[in-house]
Amino acid sequence: MIENRDDTINEIDLQKLLMAVLSKIKFVIAITLAFGIIFGLVSKFLIKDVYQTQVSLYVNNNKDAVSQNLDAGDISAATMLVSTYVHLINSNAVLDDVVSRINLGYETEDIAEMINVSAIEDTQMLMLSVSNTDPDHAYIIANAIADTAPTKITEIMDGSTVKVVDYAVKPDAPVYPNTLKNIVLGLFLGAVIGIGVAVISEMLDNSIKSEEDITKLIPDIPVIGVIPEIVIKNTEESRG
Repeated sequence: MIENRDDTINEIDLQKLLMAVLSKIKFVIAITLAFGIIFGLVSKFLIKDVYQTQVSLYVNNNKDAVSQNLDAGDISAATMLVSTYVHLINSNAVLDDVVSRINLGYETEDIAEMINVSAIEDTQMLMLSVSNTDPDHAYIIANAIADTAPTKITEIMDGSTVKVVDYAVKPDAPVYPNTLKNIVLGLFLGAVIGIGVAVISEMLDNSIKSEEDITKLIPDIPVIGVIPEIVIKNTEESRG
């Protein structure tokens, strides 16, 4: 009997929880808007804009490819070498020359953190991206790498070539942060927190508010009577 009573008491009434959320809808809306505004302000004023530009490179394992027809073996070999070229572009041998060329006050380690080199799947192409809070610096660094890497890689790996397909262009808009996206994220997070607080407060509220609450709490004892709520209105008419 006690176990059944406990099960009844602990039963979650979804309709009751929904009503609890609706009763606190102003609080939920306020929290939602607050988080959206906070996330928007942080994105706009506290997070630095990051600009990004890209360079595309073509990889060939045959130094004399200009005067020869490429066969399937050449293409396959070049494709397999792409991952090696990725590591070479990230190497100090290349980046040290870039630091000397641009003369912007960066160290080799700084440049390494700004760049990302990836292979385009099933191709002989490499994509180099450079991210920086200064669009001019991103543009300069990307093109400096594009000018330096092919010569340096050819020196290190005899019999292979790397050619620039597309040089970087100066970015005119930041790629990060995405203020609109962060505002939407803030609104969603605020709504979740607001609803969560409303639901938890309802689940933790053990006070008796109605005859139904008494019946659930003590199902074996009938409710004899309920004292109605008495509201006294102090109006000027009643005083007169």
